[in-house]
Amino acid sequence: MSPTTLPVSEIFYSLQGEGARTGTANIFVRIQGCKAKGACYALGIKCDTEFESGTDHTLEELHTRFKEMAPECTNIIWTGGEPADRIVDEVAEFFHELGYYQCIETSGLFAVSSKIDYVVVSPKVAEHVVKKNFTHINELRYVRHKGQAIPVPSITANTYYVSPHSDGWDINTENVAHCIQLVKENPMWRLSVQDHKLWAVL
Repeated sequence: MSPTTLPVSEIFYSLQGEGARTGTANIFVRIQGCKAKGACYALGIKCDTEFESGTDHTLEELHTRFKEMAPECTNIIWTGGEPADRIVDEVAEFFHELGYYQCIETSGLFAVSSKIDYVVVSPKVAEHVVKKNFTHINELRYVRHKGQAIPVPSITANTYYVSPHSDGWDINTENVAHCIQLVKENPMWRLSVQDHKLWAVL
């Protein structure tokens, strides 16, 4: 597949519900497929997102969709699944030239294009794999279940978050309470709850 064609599972316009950019309006592009899903299952992380189906889009087709969907918005969040192996320099440069600010949310499995403006890593793979691909990022976000310890990351970030694992669209209050306690005991970390689930929006 050409870098100028992307397999896309879904495109939607909504508010960011997690991390430092919570509450901001963004065009979300969910890339089809995820090469890190086996690692998620091994960590006990149940993904509540459908990313296996999708259709191919050229970059021009994506831009047309963006302008139809949200002509006033110039923020893109590339997400998945796992988008980092698809959003290469050519893709990021195309949308930069059109004036878009681009964020990516990745598992850490692949290095990210240097053309991306804001990088979020939510590790789903071994720390040595993350360290191989990154040194410093904008935002590091770990999913935690009740009983799991505070992370010991291999890379540095501007902000560090623990995020309680949800039960699908239901917030797990035990996991939330556990993450709150982790932050109280380790105040360099912050709590990130999936607020979009509380708002009942995508």
